[in-house]
Amino acid sequence: MGTVNSGDPNYRNALKSALRVLARRDHSVSELVRKLARRGFEKETIRQVVAECGRLGYLDDRRVAGQLIVRMQRKGLGLRRIRHELEKRGVDEHQTEAQLWAAVTPEHERSLARLVALKKWKTLAGEEDPQRKMLKLQRFLRYRGFSDPLIIEVLKEMPT
Repeated sequence: MGTVNSGDPNYRNALKSALRVLARRDHSVSELVRKLARRGFEKETIRQVVAECGRLGYLDDRRVAGQLIVRMQRKGLGLRRIRHELEKRGVDEHQTEAQLWAAVTPEHERSLARLVALKKWKTLAGEEDPQRKMLKLQRFLRYRGFSDPLIIEVLKEMPT
């Protein structure tokens, strides 16, 4: 296909739509493509709008990944869950893996898992059965995205 003329009403509408989407929050390239496609824009128009938004600096998967990593860490989520959220948003795993490892070091994840576990432990104080209490904590930590070896390590440190 040829290039879309910036005077083309479809292109202008798609660009306006993309800018409205991006004004609310940063999106990955994949997220923006999906949203524009849902709104009925043609693939070639979407491709050109995405290219223009990238040229203007409005689209940057690395920036989106960095923001998401920080936000997920603040929520007390582990490496596995953060990776899942990045994947869900269509951020290229290979492009952001170094960024992820720099932000979520094993030491940081361990201390975060301990902190999250201790906080949850307090809410489980009413649970009489210690085994059930440990199982609930284990499920909670797994849901939060911590690895099984790390969960086992943290569970061993829990007060009885």
